[in-house]
Amino acid sequence: MAWFVVLVITIAFACEYMDSALGMGYGTTLTPVLILLGFEPAEIVPAILVSEFITGLTSAGFHVAFKNIKLRSTSSQVVVARVIPALARGGDLPRAEMQGQVRSLKRFFHEMTLDTKIVMILSLLGVLGAVLAALISTVHAASRLARFIIKLYIGLMVLSMGIIILVFRNRKFAFSFKKITLVGALAGFNKAISGGGYGPITVSGQIMSGVDGRKAVASTSVSESLACLAGVITYITMNLYLHQDLGNFSIAPSLIIGSVLSAPIAAFTTKKMDPGKFKSCIGIATMLLGAFSLIRTVHGLTW
Repeated sequence: MAWFVVLVITIAFACEYMDSALGMGYGTTLTPVLILLGFEPAEIVPAILVSEFITGLTSAGFHVAFKNIKLRSTSSQVVVARVIPALARGGDLPRAEMQGQVRSLKRFFHEMTLDTKIVMILSLLGVLGAVLAALISTVHAASRLARFIIKLYIGLMVLSMGIIILVFRNRKFAFSFKKITLVGALAGFNKAISGGGYGPITVSGQIMSGVDGRKAVASTSVSESLACLAGVITYITMNLYLHQDLGNFSIAPSLIIGSVLSAPIAAFTTKKMDPGKFKSCIGIATMLLGAFSLIRTVHGLTW
């Protein structure tokens, strides 16, 4: 059924275009559509994790190419080529030389771009959340009431973030690493308890922490990709341990093709969009995703 494969690729393309351009919406919109097409959650979850990892890296590459984000530090090539290999030898180095290499490594972290530091914080907390989410989904099935409460909480939070961004869209927020860490912790927590809610919270939270909208979207693409990689590894490991199989990745190729094709177009859209309008678009998208999540949660309760 070639037409069905093309349909899945097209849907993935559309969902990833929105996700890569605005930093949110891929899993939230794609999952219910795939369920309507007849796929089971056991097929959808691993496929989305794999496709988000690959397309997240692809999207991040184009965001860097279009200068939506700057990840390299001035001393990165020196550290990769000389310092890290030297530290790996450890005990073979004289004490004075070892201390010099450590100082070089500290200088490397100090000279990192702000974008790189934000990505590191969000990635670390996102990875922790993704690992916990994969463990919870393969080991423990929450009660129907608990799932409803969790989804209701995520929907309300995302909706609220969208409304706040729209209300304060003309306000300049002061940047703070404490705010970024709080945003990353909250997004990681949401990922752990529900498997979702990462993108909308990370993007909107960064904007409310004083990060430019374009950079917030690009940072989310990188950090969420790494979080999905951790989720995939944990998912496969737990399935091998509990069920002696890798899991069902049958629709992953179609999702990857559609998603990867959208990455350059989405990154270019992010670059060209007016900053003021871009913030409004993110606010509207966040609010709509929150409302969509709430409607889907309440509708699911009625069945």
